Amino acid sequence: MIAPRIDPGQREFAGPAAEAADLAFFAGAMRARAGVVLPESKAALIYRRLAPRVRELGLADFASYRARLSDPADPEWDAIVAALTTNHSRFFREIHHFRLLDRHLAAMLRAGAKRIRFWSAGCAAGQEPYSMAMLLARADVAAAGVDARVLATDIDPTALAAAEAAVYPRDDVGHLPRFARAYLRAGTDGKWTLAGPPREMVRFKRHNLVGDVWPMKGPFDAIFCRNMLIYLSPEDQARVVARLVGYLRPRGILCLGHSETARDPALPINRLDVPSAYVRH
Repeated sequence: MIAPRIDPGQREFAGPAAEAADLAFFAGAMRARAGVVLPESKAALIYRRLAPRVRELGLADFASYRARLSDPADPEWDAIVAALTTNHSRFFREIHHFRLLDRHLAAMLRAGAKRIRFWSAGCAAGQEPYSMAMLLARADVAAAGVDARVLATDIDPTALAAAEAAVYPRDDVGHLPRFARAYLRAGTDGKWTLAGPPREMVRFKRHNLVGDVWPMKGPFDAIFCRNMLIYLSPEDQARVVARLVGYLRPRGILCLGHSETARDPALPINRLDVPSAYVRH
């Protein structure tokens, strides 16, 4: 059992009834589909995230919701994955990683690089890959004849759709550095749309980091996979990091979230003096 029964009469959990077995079912589904570990302590989170969908479908309880999910290809699973994954991001988040990336980019250009590939793994609504692309645009890689691209991947199709739309509220863009504001276009609804080279450089693709198939070719000069590993089991964390490192070009950099580390001493990487950042041998 993932947790005691959620009583819909409780003020905090007012809504459709859910038994422990129902919540355990969705926790198990997320583990199988996305590698996301939702322990017993997350039972209330599962309830809060899925209860609105149960009500929207006109169902009386979580058991009824489970019953309609007999087909593993049901697109409703996309809504579940979207609801139970966290898609929080912002432009130039953890700025020290972007300063490192900027230095790395400058070194590659000085060395005469003509092909540059960055990867944002777990791109959420697109702020991270677009921030990477803004650095490429500021360096005017096109004028230097450099083929530069950013791959942005996420398991959540809803997040990917928002990222491709590239429309952001004022609060998201208000803190952008001055050079980046040149790539914004004001809308009539108080929102801003990203335009120009940074948007053109990014390619989006749905991808499950714990899945068997990784279709990208690589190699990559930089990979950001930040605040994703914390949702995985230790075994999946180790496998994902090893595969990410395998996609890095020699001297390519890997940036993880602040509470995430590459623990395997056998990996061909060295820790940098920037938090949670590594370089491949």
